[in-house]
Amino acid sequence: MIRIPISEKQKEEMEAIYWNWMERYHLEKLLAIIAKDAIFKELVMDGKADLLDALKTYLFSDCDELERQKSRIDNMRAENKYIKQETEDYLKARYENFRNSQAAKIVQVMNLTVCPYCNQNHLNLVYQEGKLRYWGSLDHFYDKKTYPELAVCLYNLIPVCKVCNQLKSCQKAEIAHPYQYKKQSSIQFKTVFDDKLDLDYLQGKSQNFRIAIEESQLTQEDKEEIRLFDLEHRYQQLKQNVQEIIIKSKAYDAVYQKQLESEFGFSREELDAYIFGYTDNHLNRVLSKFNLDMVKEFMG
Repeated sequence: MIRIPISEKQKEEMEAIYWNWMERYHLEKLLAIIAKDAIFKELVMDGKADLLDALKTYLFSDCDELERQKSRIDNMRAENKYIKQETEDYLKARYENFRNSQAAKIVQVMNLTVCPYCNQNHLNLVYQEGKLRYWGSLDHFYDKKTYPELAVCLYNLIPVCKVCNQLKSCQKAEIAHPYQYKKQSSIQFKTVFDDKLDLDYLQGKSQNFRIAIEESQLTQEDKEEIRLFDLEHRYQQLKQNVQEIIIKSKAYDAVYQKQLESEFGFSREELDAYIFGYTDNHLNRVLSKFNLDMVKEFMG
């Protein structure tokens, strides 16, 4: 998983888009729903005095706060305290409206073009009939079937590709939240050479190798991500990409790169990124993390 960086400016813009949508079209009804549902009101208020302030805080819960809210919901259910079916239906319906009308604006502000779960698939924003549309999925980090109370919390909605969203919706796993900066993924791809007599591998002429994941530094959450999104199997098809990187590492040697630096005014880091297909922000280029891992393996 690639962590999703959000600056304070992006955060302000995202929350402004969300709150404008809520305030203009849904706030009055949502407040009425809360007034009729004592359990949901208890969850939203969380000891605060002002309902509107409490609601805004609840809807903008960050990843740590979402985890706390999940625990509160679990504790409420242990006491046989559930929100009303009307509330659940309303929240799920509001999510669908948000997905169709606001998700594209949020993804655009985030400048997110690649799935953070797999780094393989694009998250497409397109203009259709004059309107910006989002053709990816929104994953409920805490799924809306189990936790409908969190169905419209902004930071519970993760822009992802349809493949990863389907895989995650079909299974349960304890993985790190993509907005969680305190935890960094240790997933690193490598090649494993099976036949030591096949020297063509080192020249990019043979596919007699496997693409694997280095296991020595993996956390339990990393292992769950690998299993959940089937990363090792999904990346096996990229042997040709590895061959291209090996060949490029030979073609663009230090002398040639020095010449390009001088001719075009690029730094060595910029040239590497252009030549080998990665960026500092892996969420702006498909397979950026994989390509960088391969460059580190074959170029040191």
